Amino acid sequence: MEHRILYRLIPSRSHHLLRRIVLLAALFALVLEVAALAQDTLPPPPPADATAPLSQNPATGQNNVRAVRISDVAGQVQVWQNGQLAFQQAEPNMPAVEGMRFVTGEDGRLEIEFEDGSVARLAPNSSFRLTQLHRDSAGNTITRIDALTGLSYYELNGHDGQLAVGLNQESATPDGAAIFRVDLDNDPNELSVMQGEVHVGDGDGVSVDVHPDQTFQTDPNQAGEFTVANSITANSWDQWNSDRDEALSQMDSSQTTARASTSNPDDSSWNDLDYYGSWYNVPGYGDVWSPNGVSADWDPFGEGYWGYYPAFGYTWISSYPWGWWPYHCGAWDYLDNWGWVWAPGGCGWGWDGGYGAGYGIGWFPYPLIWHHPPAYRPPMRPGRPAPGKPVTRLIAVHRGPQNAAPFRFDHVSTVQPRPLLFNGASIAPLQAGIHPAQRGPLSEAYTSTLMRTHPELVPAMVRSGSAPLVGVPPVRMPENRGNSGSSDHAPRPAAAPAPRVSSGGGSHPSGGVSHASSGGGGKPHR
Repeated sequence: MEHRILYRLIPSRSHHLLRRIVLLAALFALVLEVAALAQDTLPPPPPADATAPLSQNPATGQNNVRAVRISDVAGQVQVWQNGQLAFQQAEPNMPAVEGMRFVTGEDGRLEIEFEDGSVARLAPNSSFRLTQLHRDSAGNTITRIDALTGLSYYELNGHDGQLAVGLNQESATPDGAAIFRVDLDNDPNELSVMQGEVHVGDGDGVSVDVHPDQTFQTDPNQAGEFTVANSITANSWDQWNSDRDEALSQMDSSQTTARASTSNPDDSSWNDLDYYGSWYNVPGYGDVWSPNGVSADWDPFGEGYWGYYPAFGYTWISSYPWGWWPYHCGAWDYLDNWGWVWAPGGCGWGWDGGYGAGYGIGWFPYPLIWHHPPAYRPPMRPGRPAPGKPVTRLIAVHRGPQNAAPFRFDHVSTVQPRPLLFNGASIAPLQAGIHPAQRGPLSEAYTSTLMRTHPELVPAMVRSGSAPLVGVPPVRMPENRGNSGSSDHAPRPAAAPAPRVSSGGGSHPSGGVSHASSGGGGKPHR
């Protein structure tokens, strides 16, 4: 309306000049918008939450906070932190961080999986807290779980760091691998050992070793007094605990060599990828992964949530059962006419990428995207709320029914992988030939399995029980990225350097790498 009125006020001979000016201004605005799309930037590390205990490595000043995975949820499960309700409902693949308290309802059940495959489980009407969940100055994990109410199970394999479970005034520490449950509903309270040996002490010199098929009993009102019974009373939830063991046992029954060159091959989250998808060795990329049972129109960000954490803002929570590593490290790439693949890199302890002050080592709230179909836009990461404004803690994302792929939720049916088409060649998936002698939460470590079954591969591994390698580079853009059919997208440039964070808070990686989303609404690009 303003333009039309302006035309009427100007003599007719000036109409063409004014129209050219208006068109040039519109074209300039469009160029600026396209440039903004092409100049995607990595968000700077967010400020630490003043109320969150972010542990610092005294030697490097880096953040040693850990984020572990909520691996299974059923029924109502609340998440509390710093005395406030953080999430009304827990979701699978939600990060669990130090200080979080979990409370199950009458139908609620929860499982948290740690890096070495150890698990902690909550039965209905129960609660526990992750009192300690960080690393010491040498990079060793420090984990303390305090059982607060009800019934909880612990299967701790002792592969990594220090583990302890608190009940009342006592602290239980497994001697190697152990399975035990804590029942605070009984009077007296009980700790029953099903497998292994558990050392229980009160910190004042009173301690006892509890052996298999023994029950430690203590009265919370009588500090220092306890009894040990040479029997275990069966509980109706023992079968549920065994069923979860069987499910995890199937997940790591057959593994590929894809993780052998990563900095943390023993992390249990790799098992999900071997089970739910296939690895392909692609020229220029190395080993990449894609879920089985999907087609080219499937969207890796099709189902999930944005969950708000004060320490690092919104993080992506995938609804796919394998959705942990592919959304917290590495990069996604779209191969034309075939679909999405994920390339690992910078996963787990060993690489901070310049982000050590906010996220924890080798774990990121959201992943990278190298290349995507025309007009594709991943769901944008919400920005931080303004001070004093209410926070939407969980934002659901649903991007179409085609994204509800037939993943093996029942752990029975098998979805056959499809050959990967790349540069006119068909690449068969890697075969799973690594079989641990013991499976489930107390399984044999991947490194041990590899040394036992394929010793020729061990020297090539980045880590084989040695100290973490801080400074391991992140995933790189392939030097000769080809297209698997259509030539709609040109090959990408040479490998990009690791992203750097400037002192002014901005950052930008070269080589055409973009984030799936950026804090404050950054835009992905082609």
